[in-house]
Amino acid sequence: MLSCFRKFPLCCPRATISRFYSVQINRRKWALEGLPRPRSILDDDDVPVDLSEDEDAVNGVRPNTPPLHMRTPSKKATPEEFKIHREAIKKNFPGGWAPPRKLSREAMEGVRQMHRLDPEKFNTPFLADKFKISPEAIRRILKSRWEPPREKRLKLAERERVAKLEHLSLQKVRERIEARAARESANVGTDRDRFQFE
Repeated sequence: MLSCFRKFPLCCPRATISRFYSVQINRRKWALEGLPRPRSILDDDDVPVDLSEDEDAVNGVRPNTPPLHMRTPSKKATPEEFKIHREAIKKNFPGGWAPPRKLSREAMEGVRQMHRLDPEKFNTPFLADKFKISPEAIRRILKSRWEPPREKRLKLAERERVAKLEHLSLQKVRERIEARAARESANVGTDRDRFQFE
């Protein structure tokens, strides 16, 4: 085993590796055979280059541009589709967007996953019908990509769980009150009849 390593000197690994190649590599010329050498950028120093128009781009300044706090909105017309959509939203929601029914984060993620799975089958009207919310709410859910951070997500989940338990306890109390009122109304009628006949 040691005799194998003695054949290859350890002092110069490049020379050792180059022995394994069948073609000798010239370390001085790295040119490719048959292709002309590209021109160097140092060869054309005598040609004047005008960089004056690039100064504004490099410095981030355009001539006659007001500072940020003095700029006004663009005078260009908004594309027709967006203008029509914005007017329809203002007409349908004059007080701003405040949906009467809101979905949980898990339901919103389910809407996005269903739409990603098959956009033709799970289109906006279909999802709006299944989740019983407006198509505008579905459109906004599909358009948004915001995800809360982990801590915020845990806090929201805990808040939803507490709200759900509170809603269930209120519903049970309401059912008990309604059942008691129904029993009392049924008993009142029989008591009255009993007193009348006695």
